[in-house]
Amino acid sequence: MQEFDELKHIWQQSAPAPVANRLPDVNRASSQTKKKLQNELRNGAICLYFTAIVIAAMAIWGNFNFEHWYTYGAMVLICLICLAQATLMAYTYQKVKQIDETASPKQHLSQWEAYYAFRRGQLKWNGPVYFVMLNLALGIYFIEVMAGASEQFLIIFWTIYTAWMIFAYFIMGRRILKREKKRIESIMNELQHLEQQFAE
Repeated sequence: MQEFDELKHIWQQSAPAPVANRLPDVNRASSQTKKKLQNELRNGAICLYFTAIVIAAMAIWGNFNFEHWYTYGAMVLICLICLAQATLMAYTYQKVKQIDETASPKQHLSQWEAYYAFRRGQLKWNGPVYFVMLNLALGIYFIEVMAGASEQFLIIFWTIYTAWMIFAYFIMGRRILKREKKRIESIMNELQHLEQQFAE
């Protein structure tokens, strides 16, 4: 923290007054965005690791007595999907953690741009793959679990399940990503403006 204060003091001495006055606000906003992203990624990873452990425990000690191997296979697949997604979130968390608020505006902007490019590339394949694989695994699991259910129950269950998946992926998921994009772009725009003013 002392190093940051010293660096901020140097910026304030070398920068024109309007730019120097804006630096603390930009750094504060950047720090808040970084913390929010880290919290979301860390909490998401922890929840997914925990989910994988619970499902594995249920498969081993649950005494479900499933007749078909593919039902247990589906539970293993769900565990692997959760673990893979959690590991990806932990890796992304490290990417965010490496962003240095004490760097110069130019370097700081470059770090956010690199993260943003990484995140955009990740989301192009990660979201669809995760959605398809998870629903495939759950579909396999439900084959035996729902085998004795009535037609009325199946209609109600699949209607609710499908509606929830559509809401989670197409509405809630996109809303979260849009909010993340807006926060990052706001920081990058401020840093770009500051960099231009420093260059003048």
